[in-house]
Amino acid sequence: MHLSLGAVGRVTHPSGSRVGPRVQQHVQVMVVHSGEMTVLVDGGSERHVPAGSVCLLLPNSSEELQFPGGDTRHTWVRGVPSEFTPRIRERLESIRPVKPVSSALEYLIRETLAAETTQVTAHGALLDALATAVLWRFVGEAESDPRRFPRALELARRHIHSHVAEPLELADLAAVGSVTPAHLIRLFREHLDTTPMRYLWERRITLGIDLLTSTGLPVGVVAQRCGFKTSFHFARRISQATGLPPTKLRESNWRA
Repeated sequence: MHLSLGAVGRVTHPSGSRVGPRVQQHVQVMVVHSGEMTVLVDGGSERHVPAGSVCLLLPNSSEELQFPGGDTRHTWVRGVPSEFTPRIRERLESIRPVKPVSSALEYLIRETLAAETTQVTAHGALLDALATAVLWRFVGEAESDPRRFPRALELARRHIHSHVAEPLELADLAAVGSVTPAHLIRLFREHLDTTPMRYLWERRITLGIDLLTSTGLPVGVVAQRCGFKTSFHFARRISQATGLPPTKLRESNWRA
């Protein structure tokens, strides 16, 4: 199945707000960066999507989004399926609809957003390919991931998301999970295909892009909130991730 990109974007919802109910028209992948989201599907099934998680929404379902836990920032990629056959729908409905977001999936979503907001290409082959890659990466990971991560990994992940602005070392994260640093590294590599410190820096960069494109905070303030010691280091990492320095990234996004 191929997706034609319908929309991609990032938004912040205030605590206590809700969206819908509405009938979903697209295949949609949503990543929650901070806060939390609850999705009510067809008025009954309830899905909890905490920070650091990604969820899949399918066409022709009635959905209501609720944001109960503080201001919630999330990014979405929404696409129109070319061949949404009963067999494909059955496969998508059989997989886990909410899972921790991997660095690979978050990278694809970030690339889709960057390609759209910086107008690197028109709405065409590249954006459609990125949207399709996002969907099938989610499917592949959801089908292969265990239902539950080891407790030590999950505790370390949650600590990173809750303390991303603070100085964190590998020993700190291992202590949170009550394991050795070497064991924590093995867990992150086995289940998330990354390391604890790389995961931390990816969260910081993702949060930085989010704050730059969704708020008017000064670049220096954004850098501090994301755990960077200097604005120079922050600007360098943002440029590496998006191809644009912070101010240009913000300008191009707001223009779009």
